[in-house]
Amino acid sequence: MSASPYVPDDLAEGVLTIRLQVNAMNNLMALLSFAQTDEAVNAIVLRDEGEQFGASLGAAADTDPEVSHQLVQRLRDLPQPIVAMVPGQIHEQALSLLQACDIILATGQDDWSTLSFPASELEEQTYKLARELASKDPLILRFTKKTVQQVASIAWDDILSFTTAQQAEIKSLQAGRPSPRALAIESFLAGKSKPGAGA
Repeated sequence: MSASPYVPDDLAEGVLTIRLQVNAMNNLMALLSFAQTDEAVNAIVLRDEGEQFGASLGAAADTDPEVSHQLVQRLRDLPQPIVAMVPGQIHEQALSLLQACDIILATGQDDWSTLSFPASELEEQTYKLARELASKDPLILRFTKKTVQQVASIAWDDILSFTTAQQAEIKSLQAGRPSPRALAIESFLAGKSKPGAGA
């Protein structure tokens, strides 16, 4: 479990809710650190309590542009699937924030979103999806997200090898055994194998 001193109240059924409007920037960073390391977090819902999604981020970015970049990068680095709930208009500074999310649920006016629902159903559908994701094997969720992020930069011929290696590592971890990669590193450090030397 996490060694983070910050323990959020908004964590239920494996779903951590991050509220942009309510949380000050330092609390947002603490939440992201908690999510990065805590095994209880299997999915994340990103939402904004204000009238315009990301307006609070926009105000912070106007004061310090690096703030927005840091927040987006931290979101991109999270291993869990991130579901954004967008009930209305979007502040221009929040577009990069949404691009760091994996799934976007929005009201019908946002044709570019992943999924669209009437405003009256948006929250229910968002948490239904997030809880469904959180109920899945966390190893599978994390490796799937990693694979989706990686395949865009991998040549087509190498994708099969990459996914096969990922699947083998998942099976090893699920069985409570070290992964082949970990075993190879252990063997190298023990002087039992020398990569590139035919051993």
